[in-house]
Amino acid sequence: MSEVIIVFFFGFPAAFLSLILSVIGVLKEKYWLVIIGALLFIPFSYYLSGSPGMYRLPLVLPFFQVLSAAAVREKNRVWAWVLLLPSFLAVLWLVGVALFYQFMS
Repeated sequence: MSEVIIVFFFGFPAAFLSLILSVIGVLKEKYWLVIIGALLFIPFSYYLSGSPGMYRLPLVLPFFQVLSAAAVREKNRVWAWVLLLPSFLAVLWLVGVALFYQFMS
């Protein structure tokens, strides 16, 4: 049972839920949804910080989501989308690495 909880908070489900909440928050202009998304993204970014060549860099990804929430609060949707982009790219990168590894082995 504890493995399921760990996977939920540190794995892809938390990252996808975080991104979905952030997108809904930007679309509906609810900054608190983006903040919740940033909080859900913290464990996933901690997991990413352990990958080789990235030493602690992914830990700033939730900060970009918080800045995106500030942009939503100031009614600046363009900056909100731009500031969500690093989180999307990090998740897509990890999905790409996982799929590429699966096809290469």
